[in-house]
Amino acid sequence: MERDELEIKDILDQLDRLYESGDKEGVCKLVEELSPDSIAELLDILDDPSECQWILECMDDAIAAETLMLLYPELRIAIVERLSDEKLARYIAELPSDDAAELLREVDEKRWENILKLLPQELAKQLVELISHPGETAGAIMAHEVESLPGNYTVAQAIADLVRFGDDIEEIFQIFIVDDDGKLLGFVPIQRLLIAAPGQKLAEIAQPVDVVVPVDADREYVVDLFRRKDIVSAPVVDSEGKLLGRITIDDVLDVADEESSKDIYKLVGIEVEEGGEIHDIRKRMPWLLVAFVGELVSGFVLKSFSSTIVHFVLLTSFIPLIMALGGNVGMQSAAVMIRKIALSRWGTDIHSKTVLREIFAGFALGVITGGLLFLLGWFWGDLKVGFVAAVAIIIAMTISATVGSTLPVIFNKLGTDPAFATGPFITTFNDVIGLTIYMVVASVLLNIL
Repeated sequence: MERDELEIKDILDQLDRLYESGDKEGVCKLVEELSPDSIAELLDILDDPSECQWILECMDDAIAAETLMLLYPELRIAIVERLSDEKLARYIAELPSDDAAELLREVDEKRWENILKLLPQELAKQLVELISHPGETAGAIMAHEVESLPGNYTVAQAIADLVRFGDDIEEIFQIFIVDDDGKLLGFVPIQRLLIAAPGQKLAEIAQPVDVVVPVDADREYVVDLFRRKDIVSAPVVDSEGKLLGRITIDDVLDVADEESSKDIYKLVGIEVEEGGEIHDIRKRMPWLLVAFVGELVSGFVLKSFSSTIVHFVLLTSFIPLIMALGGNVGMQSAAVMIRKIALSRWGTDIHSKTVLREIFAGFALGVITGGLLFLLGWFWGDLKVGFVAAVAIIIAMTISATVGSTLPVIFNKLGTDPAFATGPFITTFNDVIGLTIYMVVASVLLNIL
């Protein structure tokens, strides 16, 4: 074990002992030298909501609130469910508005009214506005804290404002310039502000804003925008161009991580929603039924070709391989297309090129694996079966790649999330089609050869 691992294990053991003995003072002494991200790492390893809640409540509210937001979402939500409204309100009051709104969204809506009453009036008003935005939009991840000043302010006045209010804003990259109605006119980078003459007007040194995020923009669009423009912060405006807040790169990275996780789950037919065991079963069962019916069809196909199998028993040896390779190629092609769709707003011509490339890849992989199967048939002393398996795998992998690459595009055009709809369909379809192709090719070719 490395030294760091030993230190972590030692701290975890101490935390467990302190928790069992109820020694809150000991916990405070143990974690006071650690940063919030280090504490969060330890709590993620513990993965016990009750113990983690107890440890957080031993800490200063500001540190505990920051640590809470750094935990894995599943653990954080489990802890939030156990916290009292009073404790939650104290944590929320210590957070920037975007994190505060995110934490409030993770609380049962029935508790919102009481928690908001416990918060300062101005913060409560901000949070009500933030949580009113749909969860998948830019408004849901923006922060209200933003430095905006009128263009007739001097550089000296702007710097004085920064000194006075800087602690209220997490990170300041630029000052936004607004008119009397609050409409965004431009911005002044901090480095430009610091080297400008004190008497200069902000309007004289302001630069035009290249990237503006509409408050109702989809958050996946925001991720793509930050990636393409290579920016760390962007203003958020309403339909009239009024400055509402800003989005920073840390929020975008969180969204990108969440969306990637959701896509992975959806690819295997699981919705990422909070709920108990019954809820999980209800969400997964429809796609398992799709697979259940598909495999029944596969069994029917085998039964229909039982006479062929009886005469050529060696055929059965290749069935798992045909189905597995076809399924893998299909899922690989689907993953490529889903990634392309998620990261771009390309036109149909670009999608067509990608589809054709995936089909060719499926065919080429089929030829390679088909050659190996033919050699395997020769090694086993049955060239006929080896040839049948080779032809079948070429056709099956080509069709699987075709289906895998086209289904995401079709579902996307229909307005259905391709990641959610594609996985279960491709898995089931490829099993049925791969087996059917194999049996049909076997019946035809073995009668000819």
